[in-house]
Amino acid sequence: MVNTLIEILPLALAATISPSGLLFVTMILSGKENPKRHAVLFLVGSITFLFILGIILLFTFKSALNSAEQPHTLSGILDIVFGVLVILFIGQSLIFGKKKKPEDKKKHKYPFFVMGFGFMIINTSSLIPFIAACKIITDGDLGAVRAMSLLAILIAIAMLMISFPVIITILMPKKSDVVMVPVKSFMAKHGSVIAKGYFILIAVYLIYHGIVQLQG
Repeated sequence: MVNTLIEILPLALAATISPSGLLFVTMILSGKENPKRHAVLFLVGSITFLFILGIILLFTFKSALNSAEQPHTLSGILDIVFGVLVILFIGQSLIFGKKKKPEDKKKHKYPFFVMGFGFMIINTSSLIPFIAACKIITDGDLGAVRAMSLLAILIAIAMLMISFPVIITILMPKKSDVVMVPVKSFMAKHGSVIAKGYFILIAVYLIYHGIVQLQG
């Protein structure tokens, strides 16, 4: 279990890098009506989606690998595919530029839980490493309890960045602006570059991991 945790840790950290998610949550927290409650509901929606997706992926990958004549070959191919997808994602972001900033939440009439659920569905930068990490958990053949424990850890790490503003606001309500204003400014300026640099490393990691699987 420890070895599998070490394997998924780089991917979990990649899944948490979401500058747009951070800006979205800070925007919610800037609201006047129940901002903390709305932000928490947004997080719960995102966590719910990741949990449902994680369960589906664990069962799907388990079934696929068990039915394959050469599970290690299939596993290696999947890792390489995920690595290539990360590269394509980086290329797409470079070609089409920065994502549009989140629109003012006042224009939306959807419940914040639904908004959080929907945001994570389209949060490609988090989904690709998250899916790859779920595949590696399946590779470990750890049993249901340990696999679910690793999934919980994966989700917790994947949610760190967008959860951070909410945690700070709840624990340090009077000093939250002192912490969050420079963080928000830094991520707005440099978050995209940091994400792209780390994702390149993740792509290399996944492709290397896949090659090792193919050779094993």
